[in-house]
Amino acid sequence: MTVNHNEILFALVDGQLSGKDIEHAIAMLTTDDSAKKRFMRYQKASDLLHGYSRGSSIDAMSLNQRLTAAIAKEPEYSQPVQNSAKAKILRFPALLNKQVAGLAMAASVGALAVVSVINIQVDNPDRVTIAEQAVPTTSNRWTVTEREVEERLNTYLIDHNEFAGTSGVFSYGRVVSYGTD
Repeated sequence: MTVNHNEILFALVDGQLSGKDIEHAIAMLTTDDSAKKRFMRYQKASDLLHGYSRGSSIDAMSLNQRLTAAIAKEPEYSQPVQNSAKAKILRFPALLNKQVAGLAMAASVGALAVVSVINIQVDNPDRVTIAEQAVPTTSNRWTVTEREVEERLNTYLIDHNEFAGTSGVFSYGRVVSYGTD
């Protein structure tokens, strides 16, 4: 029996065969008595390991002890582990730790000062916001008198600025300026 036949029997016990492989395995079991004996041993071991054979004459503890003894008798193929040099731990000097802690405290105080200055609001009645300063003016950008031509020129200008992107009109200029006639 070859190694391939043993692998087929293992796969049959584990339920990992399908199609023509199952047919090949069953044909092998019906024609070869040694394959049938091996399959029965593999199936019994699988049942025992999965805990399905409680009424069996084989005791799981004795099997465990026999396996442990057999493994202990096996020759050792591993190589001895050599002690390698351990990595050295770098410790920062105490002065550096103090400097870093001082820097962190200074940054925290600076951030607190900036946030508190931003949050201070002075009630100044003379203050005028930018939105109040911007008064919409009606200017004629074009030297045409027809309203339809002016709208077409405005559309061309917006399209040009969207594709060129250099005049400061953003690509969402059409959405922003929609309906501001």
